[in-house]
Amino acid sequence: MRLGEMSWTALSERLDRGPLDVMIPLGALEQHGPHLPLDTDALIAEAVADRAARRVGECVVSPCIPIGASSHHLAFPGTASLSDKTLQSVLAEMIQTLLGHGFRGAFLVTGHAGNVASMAAALTGLDPDDRARVVSFDDWPAQRDAVHQAAETRLSMDREVVGTHGGHFETSILLAIAPDRVDMASAVAGHVGPAAAASAKLRSEGMAALSPVGVIGDPRGATADAGELYLDALVGLVVEGIEAHRSQSKQRVAP
Repeated sequence: MRLGEMSWTALSERLDRGPLDVMIPLGALEQHGPHLPLDTDALIAEAVADRAARRVGECVVSPCIPIGASSHHLAFPGTASLSDKTLQSVLAEMIQTLLGHGFRGAFLVTGHAGNVASMAAALTGLDPDDRARVVSFDDWPAQRDAVHQAAETRLSMDREVVGTHGGHFETSILLAIAPDRVDMASAVAGHVGPAAAASAKLRSEGMAALSPVGVIGDPRGATADAGELYLDALVGLVVEGIEAHRSQSKQRVAP
């Protein structure tokens, strides 16, 4: 279910019938090389949230927050960015207002690594009761590693080719969920190297210094089938985290 497509009366009736959680996807508006759209991260976050919500049940998906913390991409036209502090405030207030309507819990899912600091910080500003009802999937290295492991074991692909931004990983997912938004004729290889070192340079010097075309990895061999594999890996992490949270919550309220 998409929260934005419901009326307030339909939502009220659903909340009265039993427990309901809300998934909040976070995206970004930033370049993803010459072959992918600026809203790539939002599209991926929404796809992960929708699939995870269907698998765990008792969960609606809120509209995606479309602008993220993307200052390291500002050298490329079209990028818009929020400060970490602004994004943190937006998230905290969104969580508080939604929980105030009776949602059992809230889950934060991002398609953009630059959002994770604000996601983690947003939870620190919540009161303890609200904080216990929120799960923030802000361990980006774990998400990146899940994708890379899937590529190594299922596709026999090198992690550095799979990449992290506009490479085989994100391009394949877009081919799976929005193929009409991908221009494979314009796809070119970007920076190919160890992910941790690439991330460090990206944070310190910006994307343009790391890759003039704005790509980490090589998207040219991307396929929709690989995109489904990568999505399964990301959705699996979210589902596992939600199920663990729900189990712990039941233990806390058990007599």
